[in-house]
Amino acid sequence: MNLKRPKNIASELTACLPEALLQMLERAGEFSAGRGDSLYIVGGLVRDILLGLPGKDMDLVVEGDSLSLARELEGYFNGHVTLHERFRTARFEVKGFTIDIAAARREHYEHPGALPVVETGTLKDDLKRRDFSINSIAVAASGKDYGDLIDPLGGLADINAGIIRVLHPASFKDDPTRILRAIRYEQRFGFRIEPVTLALLAEDKKLLPALSSDRLRYEFECIFAEEKPEDILIRAGELSILAEVFPGLLFGETSATWFKNARGVDPARPVSAALYLALFFGNADDKTAKNSVEKLNLWLGAARAILDVHILKTHAAELKKTVLKPSELCRLLSSLHPLALEAGRIIFTEQVIKRRLSLYLSDLCHIKPELSGDDLIKLGYRPGKKLGQALEKIKDAKLDGTINSREGEISLAKELLREQ
Repeated sequence: MNLKRPKNIASELTACLPEALLQMLERAGEFSAGRGDSLYIVGGLVRDILLGLPGKDMDLVVEGDSLSLARELEGYFNGHVTLHERFRTARFEVKGFTIDIAAARREHYEHPGALPVVETGTLKDDLKRRDFSINSIAVAASGKDYGDLIDPLGGLADINAGIIRVLHPASFKDDPTRILRAIRYEQRFGFRIEPVTLALLAEDKKLLPALSSDRLRYEFECIFAEEKPEDILIRAGELSILAEVFPGLLFGETSATWFKNARGVDPARPVSAALYLALFFGNADDKTAKNSVEKLNLWLGAARAILDVHILKTHAAELKKTVLKPSELCRLLSSLHPLALEAGRIIFTEQVIKRRLSLYLSDLCHIKPELSGDDLIKLGYRPGKKLGQALEKIKDAKLDGTINSREGEISLAKELLREQ
């Protein structure tokens, strides 16, 4: 890779950013300059523009008052601002765009995995605290220097060389989530983690379990949002990172194929993080799956999808039976989360099981009796256990095709409840 970029990339900003975002950037620069503050674009957007990728969301750093700038933008563009005064940061959202605004700062960490302690600093301080050199490049966004590249830490050279490099030896100790981000960037851009950084990663990966559930879950959600998350997870396995976080979990070519097949089910629909999670833990034993649900503090849908995949596997022999009535199939599957069944269609190799899971998801799960409990009560039957059992048998008969009309359902109800 050879990105011979000029010192000033104002024209690249114009080419890569949507018009609405350019207007907001121009106004932010004017507001900052009016107070004597300096404004900079930093981080991933700069990196992506240098790589010729389109830009959308933006990170801004102000040598000055970031919170006042955010309020001014909110008033001018009628957007929504969320302020985090402890960290001197703000998030400005308007017209489908997100701009994160922060005061230039330095920070230190009291122990591995802790949130940073923040102090006011300069732009260079702010760039030095970042995760990797490729994310430590800034662009002036106010005053006569608009568009000038600021690269005190060699980020552009590392983009040219295609390498991921931390900025200091304690980087992973300060924030172990950077270990997961390193392999995510490496695979996304086709870069390589340079040797010193790789050695630090190998030494500090043992710190990953110290992370909070929310921070760990967020990093895996970011992995699942990538175009090919399986490449990242294979690499994480090769570096024994997965073993640190999820002991006993294996992610190999079989799991990678499941991920690829999940995207092939409906290429127009992104694969949800919950489905990826169900596939991710599809090869895990029950204990590892349950521990992982707790470790990631997963939302209910994802937790059920993961655990129900393991229940589904216990039904494999019944799902392969030569004769299986639709009502019997529904009794096996109706209590399981639909995402577990979607995962099952991908995980199971037996075509008969795949067909039956597809039949249930596309058709059988939507079949309901026309009669309700209220209808039967209006016909004079008493509420209670027998009425509920009758409704279940009516549903079974409809699933199996022995009745196909409301009149048939009423007739069967009278037969089942004639003793009342």
